[in-house]
Amino acid sequence: MQAAAAGLPPVARPAGARADWLPFAVVVGFAAVVVLIAVFVTPSFLTVDNIRAILRNAAIVGIVAVGMTPVTLSGNFVSLGITQSAMLGMVSFVAMLGAGWGLVPAVIAVILLLVAVGMLQGAIIAAGLNPVITTLAAGAIIFGVVSELTRGGIVRAGANAIDWDQASVAGVPVEVLIFVLFTALVSFVMQRTVTGRETTLIGANRATAEISGISFTRVTILAFAIFSVGLALAGIINGAAFGQATAVSFPGLTIDAIAAVLVGGTAIQGGRGSPLRSAGGALLIAIISNMMVLNDFSTGGRLAVQGGVVVVIVVLLDLLRRSGGRRS
Repeated sequence: MQAAAAGLPPVARPAGARADWLPFAVVVGFAAVVVLIAVFVTPSFLTVDNIRAILRNAAIVGIVAVGMTPVTLSGNFVSLGITQSAMLGMVSFVAMLGAGWGLVPAVIAVILLLVAVGMLQGAIIAAGLNPVITTLAAGAIIFGVVSELTRGGIVRAGANAIDWDQASVAGVPVEVLIFVLFTALVSFVMQRTVTGRETTLIGANRATAEISGISFTRVTILAFAIFSVGLALAGIINGAAFGQATAVSFPGLTIDAIAAVLVGGTAIQGGRGSPLRSAGGALLIAIISNMMVLNDFSTGGRLAVQGGVVVVIVVLLDLLRRSGGRRS
């Protein structure tokens, strides 16, 4: 029986929760402050080239974060196999191009491969295994298999490489367009379809959702399928941009994507959040990183500041939610 047929609300909202716009407003306000500081201390921040660089840096993390949002919304926390899964997509795509595959067949094959791997993880989690442990183990297996097959070397597309590094449409980089379109598509699915509403309801109150006839197994597998499409797109974009890949591609992607989801206001326990907020979180992180790079922060300094920002925003959002609950 569908959630609507059972008389349940289309989107579950915890009792006494603050207005749905509050987390987004917090992120936007924080971003505005960061931009003002950046403009003041870095005159070159608002140049066209730098804005393009920020958007391109936000695109990969944003695509993965947007794709992972349904997983988190469904109450399955986050994936710790992001880096390895995206790397699998990148290595597979480059290898297929190097073997003479056309662009379209290679793209379709990579998406199908990643979706199959993701749905398998979703099925295992739905069967009762912890999602964090499952995705961590899956990441280790993927890394081991790819490392063995490539013998730790570089996989190259060779003469069949596709030069997407500077590709753009009307001045907008291709990866940014893909980011925007993917965010719009996932947002539509989560907000305007029965599957999306069921995903949020499962995360907000699994017991009520299952009584209403909503299958946790089906929702979990579909959430991981959507997530896997985002991972595949990240691998394809980077594979096309660089024309080569290794088993150690995408360093730091797992932390950045999880940070974007949390900074965007998606509750780690599920039931509250949106893909659009995760996209905003990725953009905020890209802005902060860009400002630090322009001001010659060390790698350690950038990581420390980024971690501090994540902690401050997540704690602030949690306090606001608790305050809203006490006032109900």
